[in-house]
Amino acid sequence: MNNQRSVFIQNETNLLRSVVLGIAHDQGDQLDINPVSKYHIAQGTYPTESDTMREIQAVEEALKAENVEVLRPRNLVQTEQIFTRDIGFVIDDRFIVSNMREPVRQPEIEGIDWLLEELGEEKIIRMPEGAIIEGGDVVLYNEHVFVGIGKRTNKKGFEHLKSLFPKKQFHGLALNVTSDPKTNILHLDCTFQPVGDGLAIIYENGFQQKPHIIYELFDDDHLIKITQEEMNNMFPNIFSISPQMVIIEENFTRLIQVLEKKGITCLTVPYSETSKLSGLLRCSTLPLERD
Repeated sequence: MNNQRSVFIQNETNLLRSVVLGIAHDQGDQLDINPVSKYHIAQGTYPTESDTMREIQAVEEALKAENVEVLRPRNLVQTEQIFTRDIGFVIDDRFIVSNMREPVRQPEIEGIDWLLEELGEEKIIRMPEGAIIEGGDVVLYNEHVFVGIGKRTNKKGFEHLKSLFPKKQFHGLALNVTSDPKTNILHLDCTFQPVGDGLAIIYENGFQQKPHIIYELFDDDHLIKITQEEMNNMFPNIFSISPQMVIIEENFTRLIQVLEKKGITCLTVPYSETSKLSGLLRCSTLPLERD
């Protein structure tokens, strides 16, 4: 096959051209691999396959309406494949295959084997054994790369990624990892995310130490600070189509008002059932190309 696909990502907000959106059918057994999903299993409120399929379809329709190319993983039997952000990520013109922490999730990369084939090995970076990193922990802001270090990404993963891109400024941020679904930070994109033009959403208590670099890059007027309850609802985990447009969960009323006052159009979708798996819109999307 000719390698005809290119990738290019430098930040979270530039105009989106193509994205891999997760799929929600044929999920297999309920997964208790994080405090939130464990809680919903115990409560009997774990989302149904039909509900998550319906919610992801709404995201697909919203993306296609904005002329974004939407690609999907190949179905793997009895495998949850909703959260494509974790399995790989793009920095500049390279696709990095994640080295995932949970063995049950490691096969998910096979669902995009066709994509890796289209890219060609020269554009793909594979992490060495022991260097654990997931895409939800990697947040790009032009020459700055923020990496969350916690349950799903380790120091070795951070250091190896940093060594691959010597021209970038890397910032390792230790996350607050707990067994409590109300306070645990699973990935960096659950507590921090740039949005719009020079803005960022932040849950300030999501870090073990104050992330000074974030406050150097974003002053108080450019930080949208959220509460613990809003973090629990995954407010930081919206998804930008451009600096002027985001896809957002329809119940995030306060955040929608804040963003729209700042000139950002909010495309609302239902996503509250999928969020019970401890992932929202950024988690479900793997951007391949932005302007």
